[in-house]
Amino acid sequence: MDPQSQRRLLAASGYAELSLFQEAVQELEDLPEPFKGQPTVLAVWLDVYQRWKKWSEAEFVAARLCEIEPDMPDWVIGLAYAARRNRGLRLADDILKEAAEKFPDCATIQFNLACYAAQLGHTDEALVRLRRAIDIDKAYAALARTDPDLEPLRNRIG
Repeated sequence: MDPQSQRRLLAASGYAELSLFQEAVQELEDLPEPFKGQPTVLAVWLDVYQRWKKWSEAEFVAARLCEIEPDMPDWVIGLAYAARRNRGLRLADDILKEAAEKFPDCATIQFNLACYAAQLGHTDEALVRLRRAIDIDKAYAALARTDPDLEPLRNRIG
């Protein structure tokens, strides 16, 4: 990617952080055509749409990223995140359960599955998933104490 396009991508990210979404979109749309489908550009689109809470668009971009880079767990996590907000918790849960088979050592997937299970009333499953996430990455222990999705488990987690 040429320096001017890299600056546009950086500017788009900055605008998104500032909630200046139209400006972010303009920077992305002004990129040369050959770059628009690259994963680095699509990742910025995903970030813009997530911050803007445009869940249908975020879901579309995340699905495309999953196609292009199927070995990147971040994209399926983004897909589930957008799907949860766009089409419901059960779909997001299904997406991540399939991803957990492919990425069994991804703590974020396990943690999100714990959150989904807790919200769906499956507390035993939620505890198993949460323990797995913490086994993989101890940082999730602190997050578990404050994540609102895990409220149904609050009295069962230390």
